Amino acid sequence: MKEVPVFLLNGFLESGKTSLIKEICENNEDYQDGSTVIIACEEGEIEYDEEWCRKYGVTVEYVDSQEEFTADYLRNLDNHYRANQYVIEYNSFFDWEAQEFPSYMVIYQQITLIDASTFGVMFNNMRQIFASMVKDSSLVIFNRCEGVKDLAQYRRQIRALNQQGQIAFEEANGRLTAMLDEDLPYDLSKDVIPFEEDVYPTWYVEVFDNYEKYYNKTFKFKTFVRDITEEGTLVIGRKVMTCCENDIQFLGYEVVNETGVQVNIDDCIYLECTVHHEYSAIAGEEVVMLHAKGITKLKPEKEQVLTL
Repeated sequence: MKEVPVFLLNGFLESGKTSLIKEICENNEDYQDGSTVIIACEEGEIEYDEEWCRKYGVTVEYVDSQEEFTADYLRNLDNHYRANQYVIEYNSFFDWEAQEFPSYMVIYQQITLIDASTFGVMFNNMRQIFASMVKDSSLVIFNRCEGVKDLAQYRRQIRALNQQGQIAFEEANGRLTAMLDEDLPYDLSKDVIPFEEDVYPTWYVEVFDNYEKYYNKTFKFKTFVRDITEEGTLVIGRKVMTCCENDIQFLGYEVVNETGVQVNIDDCIYLECTVHHEYSAIAGEEVVMLHAKGITKLKPEKEQVLTL
C-alpha cells in the first residue's frame, strides 16, 4: 500500500498551531487541490471557517478525545477521503506514547510550537508533557518572543529533551531565527576556559549546537569516563536530569586521547580538551569530537546527577 504522508503539529492551546497550518496551506499549491485533510484535535480562537476551506480546497475534521482518535478512525477517514496528505493539529494533553497510526500513514514531519511568553512557568510545572511533546519533533518553534530575556535558557532546556531537532525563534516580522542573546556561565572571549561541573549540561548543549564558535578554545572540567571504544577513543560525559527524576540522560562526547594517560571506564578525571567537528567511526558521520590535551585522574567518587 502506498505511504500517506502525515504532518503533525503539536503545542498547547493558543500556541499558534492553527495559524501556522493555515499559512502552510495558503502558501503551498500542493495543499490546495482538494487532497488535503486537516484533523483538528482541539479548537482555539483561530478557526478553519468554511469560506477559508472552500478557497483553499481543504477539508477539516474534528476530534474531541483521544479515545476517538484511533488507528481505526484514521483508517476509516482515509478510506473516505483518500487524501494525498493529512495535517494533524494535535492535542498535547493526549498520551503521545499510546497514540497509534495505520502502518501506511507515515509521519513525515512533526513540529512543536511553544509560546515563549509563558514557557518558563509552564515548563516548571509540566516538564513531562513538554518532554513527550518535543522528543520526536524535527522542528521546535518558539513564538511570542518579544521582551523575553531567557530564550538562551529555554533553548538549552529543549535541546536537552531533543538533541536532533532544529530550534527556531519567531521574530516580530514572522521570520525564524536561531540567533539568541548569549547568557553563558563562562567567558568565551578567553582562550582557556575552566568551568565547574554543574556548568557541564549548559556547555554540552551549546557545543552541540554551535561547535564552530568553540574552535580554538581550551576547556577544563571534571567528568567521567563512560566507555573506551575499539578505535581507542574515550566517551566522557555526565548523567543529567532533563525534566524529572525518571528522565535522566547521559550527555557525552567522544574524545581522541592525545595524552599518554591511560584511563579506565568509570574513572573520574579532570579533562583539558579542544572542540572539533570530524568523522567518527562510531557514529559513521561527522560529529562533535573532543581532543584531550591533558588528563588528570582524580580520586574515585560516585557520579552525581546534574540538572539542566
